Amino acid sequence: MKLVQDALSGSIESNIQLSGLINSNVPPPDKFNQMVVDSTVNMSGKKLFSVLLEYPNPVYNILAVYSDSLDLLLLDNSLNGNIVTKWEILSGKMYLVVSENFIVKDIIKVSRLSLYSTDNEKIDLVFRTFTRFENSGKVYNQYIENTTSIAILTRLTSNTNSSFNNTSDTFTFNEDGNEYLSPSDTFTKFVISEINRADWPVRNSELKPAVNNDELEDSDVKSESILDVGDDLDEFNISLNSDWEKPIKIKVINHLTSELEGIRYINEKLGAQITIIRLPQESSSSQFVKHKFVRVTVNKYKVRETELIKSGRNFIQFFEHSCSNKSYILLLQAPKYTYDKNKDLYNEITSSFNILC
Repeated sequence: MKLVQDALSGSIESNIQLSGLINSNVPPPDKFNQMVVDSTVNMSGKKLFSVLLEYPNPVYNILAVYSDSLDLLLLDNSLNGNIVTKWEILSGKMYLVVSENFIVKDIIKVSRLSLYSTDNEKIDLVFRTFTRFENSGKVYNQYIENTTSIAILTRLTSNTNSSFNNTSDTFTFNEDGNEYLSPSDTFTKFVISEINRADWPVRNSELKPAVNNDELEDSDVKSESILDVGDDLDEFNISLNSDWEKPIKIKVINHLTSELEGIRYINEKLGAQITIIRLPQESSSSQFVKHKFVRVTVNKYKVRETELIKSGRNFIQFFEHSCSNKSYILLLQAPKYTYDKNKDLYNEITSSFNILC
């Protein structure tokens, strides 16, 4: 608790010990709604610590999990509203259970549940779904009835004559993606459909979920500041068709250990993003990217890349281009469920990128 408080108060040493938990844009320590530090012992006997920082503006919300030696095992900036965390054993397995309650489009009350598994000395988001939707007196709920290592069974109810009232849904564990998935995902599709139908004028903007491709996810852009692109485009080349929006310059926070400036291209049709970041001089990608670079190619200059990495409902992949005293990171983010269909396109785009030495 004291280490987190010291980092919030500006202690660089404490923040380094916490792997850069606090970014420079995080409000001062007296501005958060709640700070919760909790601990548990996982099924292997290892002690784990969870840290939750909840702010009035969900842009700054932070959930982190550390080992007893302060190795950062999880950093999640995607949580909204009023947040409750607890360590819980379900069917003989330890999970970090996170509940969110927030308001969308001024009046719609929504709840969401996330389960983070502690298997294999790692913390992974293995299940995330909506659990409650309330609008104009109509209430719809999804409860977990049973959890096993191979499936999660949910029950759907409502105080209306909804067609799914008292029906069930089954989320089966997918070992390749390390998550529980349902082919129907009835409640999520219902919630997204209802939010999309709500077309009244919105006055409050404290929560800005991005809804597309039949998913409701918190947009990465919500935790980044948009800046002027300027002359930065002259430093590199990349081939993108007209489906990609004009680039924006942003402060990149998500997926990095420290904040950096970058340029982002967005493709709404694919739900994909390309982010290009120039590293500060005399620095290396290992200072900002916690994932291991596993492949190296050398042509005009050296290029390194990571494996494809699961991140929520997306895949991400880092590419490092180094030439002379310049180093750039290209970060690809694409939906998992359509990745294989568009894999060749993504490969063409990432292969087209080059920096000017």
